[in-house]
Amino acid sequence: MSNSKSKKERIVWILLVAALITVFAVIFAKGQVKSADIEQKIVQLETEKNELKAIEEEMCKKVTMLENELENNLKIINGFSVNNPNILISLKRQGFNGSIQDIIDDLVRHDELIPHKGVLGGKMGFYHKDNIYVLSDRRVFAYFEDGHISGYAMLGYKIKDDVITWEVIDSYIVD
Repeated sequence: MSNSKSKKERIVWILLVAALITVFAVIFAKGQVKSADIEQKIVQLETEKNELKAIEEEMCKKVTMLENELENNLKIINGFSVNNPNILISLKRQGFNGSIQDIIDDLVRHDELIPHKGVLGGKMGFYHKDNIYVLSDRRVFAYFEDGHISGYAMLGYKIKDDVITWEVIDSYIVD
């Protein structure tokens, strides 16, 4: 009887050990699957990180290029003076007694010169005096808008007896 009891105990122990080994094997297998998933995710994230670094480098190059372009454009703009006193000297020789600001103020009152219609109930006008540039004693470059769309106009002007007459040379709406 003790032999049979000992056999039963052995079988129970063997089954218990087999069950434990099976449980550990399942846990280990799940861990391996999770580990493989994590490694795959790491590889994917590393790839995305490298792609983003490449995009960042490209954007930095573009920023540097645009900064250089801006610097060059500012040099050009600063070298070209608008609304400068020499224009007024030339106008005074022609008999004009006003100022550059008088020319700008006069243009602001002539929104009928803008050959483009306003949209959505807006009315075109030269609303920003700081965006009106007296280029010479005969030319003005001006920004116009209606609150929805905007554009630029190149205008010619003549002054006779302190009265300014205007003509539109060219204009366009900004896309």
